[in-house]
Amino acid sequence: MFDTLLLFYSIPYNSKIPSLKLKLLPVYIPQHLSILSYILFTMGITSLHEHIIQTHILTRLDGRSLAAAGCASSHLQSLCSGEELWSNICSSSWPSTEHPLVRQAILNFKSGHRSFFSDVFASPSECLCTASTLPPTANIISSIDLRYRDQMVFSKVESTNTTPSDWFLSCPFRIDLLEHKELVQSELEISGDDQVIQSNLEKHMTLSWIMIDPTQNRAINLSSTKPVSVHRNWLTDEIELTFSVVTFVNSDVHDNEHVNCNIEVTCGVKEGSLELYVSGMSLTIQDINGKCLSGKDSMVILQGLMVAERRWRNDGGEWQKQMYDEYIQRRKERKEKMERRERRLDLVRVGCAVAFLMAFWSLALF
Repeated sequence: MFDTLLLFYSIPYNSKIPSLKLKLLPVYIPQHLSILSYILFTMGITSLHEHIIQTHILTRLDGRSLAAAGCASSHLQSLCSGEELWSNICSSSWPSTEHPLVRQAILNFKSGHRSFFSDVFASPSECLCTASTLPPTANIISSIDLRYRDQMVFSKVESTNTTPSDWFLSCPFRIDLLEHKELVQSELEISGDDQVIQSNLEKHMTLSWIMIDPTQNRAINLSSTKPVSVHRNWLTDEIELTFSVVTFVNSDVHDNEHVNCNIEVTCGVKEGSLELYVSGMSLTIQDINGKCLSGKDSMVILQGLMVAERRWRNDGGEWQKQMYDEYIQRRKERKEKMERRERRLDLVRVGCAVAFLMAFWSLALF
């Protein structure tokens, strides 16, 4: 058994250039030495001034490393819990969270931006086993950031009215971020033939669609890290990218065993300038048959996902793509099964019709 400690190595200040160079190294220590090493580590880090730790060390960490550093000691935990520190991390990870509507919603979270990061950074559990008994929410906030090669392509914050009404509860749930024929032009250029462009989009396009429930003060990222499907629509000559989060659903929550949070992004490359543009982006909640769920069923799924367990996977989105491929395969098998059933029913109907006609003519002739 081995324990892992993060040791901060620092080079003292230079009298002319007041800068601090840091190196973060994982050190594996045998279990019987872990307590002593922990004490030495704590004494070493606390010997530095708090200002140096906060401004020169903690600001260089990403969210996951910052959370791990906060577990090392109570002193570091207090330093790693600063609201401004987590606010900067959320802003750098998801620039749309700088919007006043989103910032106000995050401030109501239990621990502010730290709780928000904890909800959004990790993926929801692949199995939704608990029925949502939460009260209905009248409004949900979508915070969206679309990037290509880590450069911003599209960023928007959308507020959706989910007040329970006959129209909302019965109609298919869908959020569209762009109006019909609306284009969002970027300054990013993509060159190459069709296969190269699609391959680059599949590898380098990333999306975060963060759904915030201001009533329950919870949030969730409904998008896969990378596209799970990329293909060209030959009718419009645009490229359609699919981002997805698929979850298994217990029968107490919904009748369908698979539910897909499906995000469709439509984009293209402008002729001449080769600049990337976005012409459509929408979110729907689909059942195993690919049918969009109603507002009532969709809100049950969304609220259930927000309170579900979180899991962190460092696989570059391969797990999410695998879940989507399994969902598509099950949908295909279900469709083929229904078609076979319909063919059998058609044969039975034809047989009954032939038998009826033969019986009728037999009675008529004899």
